[in-house]
Amino acid sequence: MTKPLSQDEIDILLEVRSQLGDQEASEYDFEALSTMIELDAEKRISLYNFKRPRLFSQDQMRLLNYVHDAFARDLSVYLSAQLRTIVDINLTAMDQVLYSEYVMSSAPPSALYVIEVKELAQQFVFELDPRLVIFTIEKLFGGPGTFLRKPRELSQIERRIMSKIMGRVLRELQKAWQQVYGISLQETAFESNAEFVQIIPGVEPALVGTFEVSIYEQQSFINICYPYILLERMLGRTGIKQWLSNTTTQVDPRVRARYESMLRNTIVEMRAELGRTRLPVSELTQLQVGDVIPLEQRVTDAVRVFVGQRDRFRATSGRVGKRRALKILDVIEPQFMEEDDELT
Repeated sequence: MTKPLSQDEIDILLEVRSQLGDQEASEYDFEALSTMIELDAEKRISLYNFKRPRLFSQDQMRLLNYVHDAFARDLSVYLSAQLRTIVDINLTAMDQVLYSEYVMSSAPPSALYVIEVKELAQQFVFELDPRLVIFTIEKLFGGPGTFLRKPRELSQIERRIMSKIMGRVLRELQKAWQQVYGISLQETAFESNAEFVQIIPGVEPALVGTFEVSIYEQQSFINICYPYILLERMLGRTGIKQWLSNTTTQVDPRVRARYESMLRNTIVEMRAELGRTRLPVSELTQLQVGDVIPLEQRVTDAVRVFVGQRDRFRATSGRVGKRRALKILDVIEPQFMEEDDELT
């Protein structure tokens, strides 16, 4: 029995038929066509390493690209003005790697700045091509600016001068992150060898953003290595929500009204908790009709009111006619703590 053709295979046959005449189609090598179909199917297969799962969702990767594209544009404008020449900076990749892999990929001598995120007490690595640093310093002092063939270690004077430039670079990075997560960055250390920069264990995952810097047709690079534990807190539920609220287009008022009307007719469970107590199992098994169980809460205390599983109101109990009722005293706004932030 012959295998039935899939819709994709039928589409390929029709495309070949349209490109060839009737005579050519009759003489077409269908073995070659079969090979084309198999190759086309292989192209749709995406490799996945179960030993190293992807830790960032598509929304989070899109957010990271958005942030660092904005950083690349602003930094390009700043360096172009300072160096009085055109500096083109582009984000080329955002790769998930192990921190040990990043350390091995960084060849000494380099210019590695350890940056601290004050709000989260976490650190990441900002790496500059030392040739780019030397070129920048020469241009700032009025020199012609040349790219060395081989990188060399920076002197103490060059490090001090470049630290002032890094202050402005970090402000540009803070500005790019502002729409997602407000952070304050501070340079804490400098190293020329990545093996001496151990901000996390080597087996921990990290995300490396690679930027290509073009000046006078000379190519250079900038790398930013974020530990996963840092991005997990910055890109959690709160960060995604804030970014989406800033980037989402305005909803049509008629669509919004229709959604609100549907939501208002949705039935939700609402329950009041008069109090709580704890009893040993030995006492629980001896309870009888008429026994009184004291609660941990006073009669005059407010009653907790739950909507679904969330504590949303404080109320006092009473009656309205012949029915039991609750009078709302306070509304509890929902709060998302940093501990609740998680990757989607």
